[in-house]
Formats: sequence, structure tokens, C-alpha cells
Amino acid sequence: MAAGPDGSLYAAWRHVYPGNIRDIAFTVSRDNGRTFTAPIRVSDDRWVLDGCPENGPAIAVDQRNRVHVMWPTLVGGPAPGSEPTLALFYAASDDGRQFTPRTRIATEGLPRHPQIAIDAHGAVVATWDEQTKGTRRVVLGRAVGSGRGPVRFTREILSGPGAAVYPVVAALENAVVVAWTSGPPERSTIRVERVPWRATAGGTP
Repeated sequence: MAAGPDGSLYAAWRHVYPGNIRDIAFTVSRDNGRTFTAPIRVSDDRWVLDGCPENGPAIAVDQRNRVHVMWPTLVGGPAPGSEPTLALFYAASDDGRQFTPRTRIATEGLPRHPQIAIDAHGAVVATWDEQTKGTRRVVLGRAVGSGRGPVRFTREILSGPGAAVYPVVAALENAVVVAWTSGPPERSTIRVERVPWRATAGGTP
């Protein structure tokens, strides 16, 4: 869930549609949570799965009441006949009734557990963990776009050697803070990193 500057409440979740399709649903309340609009589909991904994906959406709302959603879903493999793979996507809505076409975010390996925030300059920042070469690492993404075309995300690997999972992100005045779980389960620790704000070419989405 997320709250907008005008007090509206927004929610997104992985909904079970007929046929065990596990796509992302969205709704909004403009009366302090008393009622919510009929859920809409963020993207017609049609991920069919007879089970729980353990990978939900992340949602944030900026000062213009623009809604930003990020989520993983299953897509076809990189080559004809190859196994399907997880991919990470982003979409936005200005009115809470329709979302932009999904934009795929560049990842390396299998992306999971996205989290997003709006920084003090109005830009979308995101973090997720991705599985590659037998381990998982934490990545920070920053949205770049002018508002007139597709948004793209820069990427920066934050974690060092060893497994890193379940990141979260929060925005400060001139930085973002990312925390994640590091190490094996029996000796896990919480790592925290402060990443200074940097202007990016193209403005904010």
C-alpha cells in the first residue's frame, strides 16, 4: 500500500485471476479507506502458476499523485525453445484508472523482491535482489526519463561477496538508504548503505 499527498490510499497485489493467472491488481480509495474502486489489472501478463510466486508488487506515489508500480513476472526465455525466466517490469498511472504499457527493467539473473520509493527530487528509486552465478545480490535502480517516452532505469550493484536478499529502500533529502539481509540464514546480518543523490540525464519520470 501507499498514501498520496492528497490522502488517497493505493494498493497493489498479485491477484489470482480465473485460470490461476497471477497478475498484478490495483485499487484506490479517495475517502480515507472507507471504499475502494473496483480493482484493475496493471498489466495483462498472464502468468499461469498453480502455486504462490512469492514475488509481489511494490508501489509508491509521488507529489503529483502519479502512481508507480514495479513487479516481477514470468516471460519467455532469451532464445527460441529456452526455458521461461523471471523479468522485472515498471508501469505508472496518472489517474488511477489506467497504467502505461509495462517497461522491462534491465537485470542480470533472476530478479525478485522489488521495493520502490520517491526521492526528494521526485525521481523513482528502486531496489531488488537478483540471482546470478549461484548467489543473490542487491541492486539499486534509478529512473531516468523526460515524461515524454519510456522510462529506463540505471543500475548499481550495492552488495559485496556473499548472498544478499530482501532489500528495502527509503529516501532522504539528498540520499537514499538501502538495507538488506546478508549472509547464510544461520549467520545472517543486516547491511545498510547510504547512497548520495545524483542528478541523472533526462530528468525524472
